[in-house]
Amino acid sequence: MNRIQTEVTGFAEYHKIDTLFERDKETFVVNPSKIKSPVLQTISRWHVTEKIDGTNVRVMLHPEGNVQFGGRSNNAQLPGDLVQYLINKFPADLLRQVLWVDGTPVEVVLYGEGYGPGIQKGGGLYRSDKAFILFDVLVASKWWMEKDTVYEIAAKLGIEAVPYLGLWSLGDIVDYAATQRPSAIGSAMAEGIVARPIETLFDRRGERVIIKLKTKDFVAGKR
Repeated sequence: MNRIQTEVTGFAEYHKIDTLFERDKETFVVNPSKIKSPVLQTISRWHVTEKIDGTNVRVMLHPEGNVQFGGRSNNAQLPGDLVQYLINKFPADLLRQVLWVDGTPVEVVLYGEGYGPGIQKGGGLYRSDKAFILFDVLVASKWWMEKDTVYEIAAKLGIEAVPYLGLWSLGDIVDYAATQRPSAIGSAMAEGIVARPIETLFDRRGERVIIKLKTKDFVAGKR
């Protein structure tokens, strides 16, 4: 498959998302009795979205008005046909129109998954072609957009956003992720969930409070 390396400068890579629970060191199965961070138990409700199995993609609008595309890291390579999709889907004038409030220039990063056939095993069960699905938006390198704003931006850009599952407790999250379930997209099976507090929070290390849990986390085998 033709893959294109994109040169990216000055834009934040997407932060690591920790699994909710500690893992058994031999089986790698998560242990629901050992939560990774006690602070997570103080949050009663979480905005939960389906985790899409793909490759991390950044769509980056510079304050100068030009657009760059990249993967999770600054030296990541993306499939050539996915890059062409991004070029066609995100013209600079459209991004400026949607993302710049009152035309005021600002740096904006759209974080999403590139997904579809040829991206991860079973990617073709989501859809018949490669595409981008939005899950987060960062403005001016510091403002994470609220859930409703993320979905509003997706609608204005004419793109998909990750399926929203609901406002859940940690118990609800575990019940969902521990059982194999159909994805809300295509004929794929859901990979798992990503969950955020209703307000963006940071821990004492300055790291964003956000969690993930995959169905395969409950099955023995090295991750």
